[in-house]
Amino acid sequence: MKIKSIYLAIIIFAVIFVTITATSLTGLWKTTTDKIPIKYADGEFAGQYNPADIRGSYTFDDIHNTFEIPLEDLGKAFGLKDPALFASFKCNELETIYASLSEEGKEVGTASVRYFVALYKGLPYDVEEGTWLLKPAVSILKAKAKLGDEQVQYLDTHSVDPVEASAQTASSSEQTTDVTVVKTITGSTTFQQLLDWGVKIEDVDKLLNDSISDLGETIKNYATRKGIEFSTIKVPFQTLVDSVK
Repeated sequence: MKIKSIYLAIIIFAVIFVTITATSLTGLWKTTTDKIPIKYADGEFAGQYNPADIRGSYTFDDIHNTFEIPLEDLGKAFGLKDPALFASFKCNELETIYASLSEEGKEVGTASVRYFVALYKGLPYDVEEGTWLLKPAVSILKAKAKLGDEQVQYLDTHSVDPVEASAQTASSSEQTTDVTVVKTITGSTTFQQLLDWGVKIEDVDKLLNDSISDLGETIKNYATRKGIEFSTIKVPFQTLVDSVK
């Protein structure tokens, strides 16, 4: 017996509706991507969220909800003055605010947030070379975290006063607009910055043989996640940037 097309359409719609409803109730159906980092797979911290997977697109509210760190501590640690902005502030915005520090090899960005969260929660994390924190962050950690002697020593030699950082940023912004922007790949360079510099996303995907989904992620963090040496892709990306007219 043939089923009329109108009845067939109704049946298909009903099946789809029931499927979506059922999966929504069980939490399996999601129309958006949850910003939740991966968990440690084994060892003492198995099952806990891994701060190394914090992305540049994560807001402080995402981190607050996942790692249970007070928004006030996150905001003050990274030099934010308006509490109303703490929740919506994205990690990768730090790289813009403290861009002048990056030129001196003192990177305050997403990697800094990862390191701060790891120390705050007492979780294992391999700090990236050139990662710095602001002095308020160090003060918070010394007051609330259990730090080892080596960690304290690193923090004391890799912290910068936010006033000093702000002054450098202000000084940089006072330069004339005809100064050429230095487009150099560093550990804090994100995929979005590549696009802002004129690089095409298809060229990025082709170079990595992969499709980039999080443009706010740094190239260095991507390399770490994929088990790739950052230095091996830094040069090809710099060549790609330099080729943009």
